[in-house]
Amino acid sequence: MASLGGYDHVDAVAVDIPAGTSAAEFAHRVLAATPEWVHRLLDLRDKITAPFGLHSQERVAVPDIRIEPGRKLGPILVRSVSEDEVLGGEDDKHLDFRASFAVRPSASGGLEGVFTTVIRFHNLAGRLYFKAIQPFHNLIIPRLVASGIRG
Repeated sequence: MASLGGYDHVDAVAVDIPAGTSAAEFAHRVLAATPEWVHRLLDLRDKITAPFGLHSQERVAVPDIRIEPGRKLGPILVRSVSEDEVLGGEDDKHLDFRASFAVRPSASGGLEGVFTTVIRFHNLAGRLYFKAIQPFHNLIIPRLVASGIRG
């Protein structure tokens, strides 16, 4: 994962995935599983943060989700794609974040997908912003990753 020069928050969710699943397939399945209520929460967040000049999401319909560098998929800008990791993220005034969709062998001999979030705050506004959204992040991300794999 590309460095942010340190981090202030990191979390990860790992799930078993079918053998042969690439990082791009894992990322696609997770992003395609985003329910409408999450999109509505992100829309609300965008309206609240717009006066502060913060980046907003770009809603992408499921058929248009293409995992390739330079694509903006919701709040995630795809930065790089390899067989074992899709790295996305955004740099903003208040914080920078990276989201990694990685695949690796699991302890049970199968394959697991790991979604990792890394955040670096720039200022108090970044800390306060993340403190406000963290309960939603903690609720949404594990469910999103699990539902993406269930398909």
